[in-house]
Amino acid sequence: MRLKKQNMKRRIIRIFSMTTAALVVSVLVLRSVYAISLFHGVTDKMENSGWVRANSDSVVQTGEELTYEASYLIFKIGAVKFHVLGRTVYDSIPAYELRAEIDSYSGIPFVNLHAIYITYADARTLMCIFTSNSQKERDGWLYTSCNLHYAKGKADWQQSKNGILMKDVEYPLDKDYTDGLSFFYYLREASKTADGRRTKMTIPIVVDTVRSSVVLTINEKKEPCNVTAYKFPIEAYRMSGHINFTGFFGVTGGFTGWISADSAEVPLKGDVNVILGSVVVKLKDVKRNGWIPPRSKDE
Repeated sequence: MRLKKQNMKRRIIRIFSMTTAALVVSVLVLRSVYAISLFHGVTDKMENSGWVRANSDSVVQTGEELTYEASYLIFKIGAVKFHVLGRTVYDSIPAYELRAEIDSYSGIPFVNLHAIYITYADARTLMCIFTSNSQKERDGWLYTSCNLHYAKGKADWQQSKNGILMKDVEYPLDKDYTDGLSFFYYLREASKTADGRRTKMTIPIVVDTVRSSVVLTINEKKEPCNVTAYKFPIEAYRMSGHINFTGFFGVTGGFTGWISADSAEVPLKGDVNVILGSVVVKLKDVKRNGWIPPRSKDE
């Protein structure tokens, strides 16, 4: 009986974790634009257009809060909230401080999942320069952090529990990387630059000590998208892709996402296939100064 409960707990945690990854990567999924020659062209255009200077027209808006609700079958299993805390300086680099909070809903059998993610992303490129997460466990808090020192070509990754260091790993860096949080905003800026054009991307991403990528195609088709936050369908662009790594609890594989068809590039919905079926993540609440979602003409 005890083993059965443990197996059930693992399955539920896996579902919720996959949901979180789906969101980050679908608009993302997850945590973790290089399409060889295409990446350089897209990046150059973004730099030339000035988005890397994070002007007032940037999708990265201080104070923005986006909340998403995750569902499996008919069950609502938890929520993820993304914050842009503001501009700062990290290790002498102008940066955005980003935060995400993940919480399972009460009443889910055997699960009490609470985690906080903090990322400092280079304000010029939105690549990750520091990432950390704290996850509540039955016997305390597990804390993980990673400093990405691009100039030195290395990353320092550490993990501790209740203040006691457990792992300390150094690994090489061959390029600049996003992480789960910076990916979320990097993709939004890249989508804005693509300006509705169908574009294939390969985005480098680091998850703990794993360096990998997410391959996706944005602006596949313009279509209406229904979300919890609004009573009308929103004009959106659909995207799809593949996660080329295995994240927490087996997160990997294909996904589909929808992002608003306007300059804010607000992620609306994510759908990912998992072992036990399909997990859907929808926008539940928005706090973004001046944003009026584009109402679909096909409603």
